[in-house]
Amino acid sequence: MENSVGAVPSSKLGEATSKAADALSIGSKRVQSMGKQGLDTITDMTSQARDVALNAGDSIVAYTKKNPVKALTIAATAGALLYAAIKALAPDSSGSR
Repeated sequence: MENSVGAVPSSKLGEATSKAADALSIGSKRVQSMGKQGLDTITDMTSQARDVALNAGDSIVAYTKKNPVKALTIAATAGALLYAAIKALAPDSSGSR
């Protein structure tokens, strides 16, 4: 092939193409690795949250068995407060407040 002004030799073009392909491959591998790390982190956090929830549930059951009257009082109070909050925030169906 004859070189003219502004023309890129085919060997240089092939070299640039090869370098670009290598860079894309490396970038792709990095993105895959980062995605896997992110997924692993989410999986670990989910597992930890599940363990905390199970432990909290066990603690609540143990407390309720140990202090049934106090647990019932706490539950009733929480229910009454929740009902009052919903009642206060819900729009009045009659149109007047």
